[in-house]
Amino acid sequence: MEAADPDLPDAAVEHISHMLTLAKSKHQEAMALLGTPDPSAVPRLREVLRLLEEVELLADDASTYVETGVMKAALKDLHFQQASVQMAIAQLEQMTARSPWATPWPWITIMALALIIAQALR
Repeated sequence: MEAADPDLPDAAVEHISHMLTLAKSKHQEAMALLGTPDPSAVPRLREVLRLLEEVELLADDASTYVETGVMKAALKDLHFQQASVQMAIAQLEQMTARSPWATPWPWITIMALALIIAQALR
């Protein structure tokens, strides 16, 4: 951990280090989920948002012990990422509400009808 306060007990430094390690791990998991293609992206994006919220809690907690410019910048970047994911969720939900073809049900119905017609033609 960078620039730890020399007045902090070793247990506090260890706790902060653990929180930041966990936050980094959760952030990496969230970013990996963002790169995963998925026909139904909203549930995946909600999971990304949940992970980012956990990262924020951990980072906020760590920043109460150690307040550095790096922590402030990281939290600002994290808030930007959360806002971006929230905006993506809202846009996808709007698109789904406007277009019935954005959901899988019309496609499933068409495929089922095609299979029924194919069976009837045999």
